[in-house]
Amino acid sequence: MTTCCNTATPENEMSPAMPEIKVNGVVIDETLLAQELQYHQAASLNQAIQQAGQALVIRQLLLNELPVDPTDEESEIAALVEKNSHASEPSENDCQRYFSQNQERFKTETLLEADHILLAAAKDDIDGRDEAKTKGYSIIDQLHLSPDSFALLAEQYSICPSKKTGGSLGQIGKGQTVPEFEKQLTRLPEGLAKDPIESRYGFHVVRINRKIDGKPLEYQMVAEKIKHYLTQKASQLSIQAYIQSLVEKSEIIGLKVGFSDENIVL
Repeated sequence: MTTCCNTATPENEMSPAMPEIKVNGVVIDETLLAQELQYHQAASLNQAIQQAGQALVIRQLLLNELPVDPTDEESEIAALVEKNSHASEPSENDCQRYFSQNQERFKTETLLEADHILLAAAKDDIDGRDEAKTKGYSIIDQLHLSPDSFALLAEQYSICPSKKTGGSLGQIGKGQTVPEFEKQLTRLPEGLAKDPIESRYGFHVVRINRKIDGKPLEYQMVAEKIKHYLTQKASQLSIQAYIQSLVEKSEIIGLKVGFSDENIVL
């Protein structure tokens, strides 16, 4: 089920000034940059502007490699990238090696049944977050003295709609809560957590009622997935290398262009 701790877009921020970006003397239109923003979700608006600007810079670099006034920009850009990027298909040994080195990634999903009490505090409210954390420890102490009072305390203190059902989050699987909350939940043993758990929403008093750990998968069950992943990774790295070569021989003003580690999710 999706809970009050579900994934969400970044909070509204004051709009920073759009940078003036030039690629080999060609100015990236500010209107295009503003339009491109809608395709880039990030932790902050500044990061989204960086991502959108980089996408437009890369596009302009590729356009510069095409004949003047191409008849079909999209298909000609795709053909250009394909021509200049080369990645070999992973071998069976490559796939098996990746499996053996990353077996923690190849398990069935961990399932949890949990209750929580959400003590709200804004991300930038330092005092409020300190108060919420302190209150969380106080509630945990009360629950040690009276384990059956969880529902009552949830009704009294939680700001999550789940307080109407005793703080129950039901059965939680991967991707059903915000990442920082999920990561901590999956590490908890059954029972009442000894510390409040922090998320972007505040602090949570958590009780794990049931936990079913993921089971290891056999290689044959994930072989095709691994092959696809390694193929995509090799292709991405090859494309990045080609684009980086274009960056290095170009004059780019107003934006730093670079690549992070691979972003493919397995």
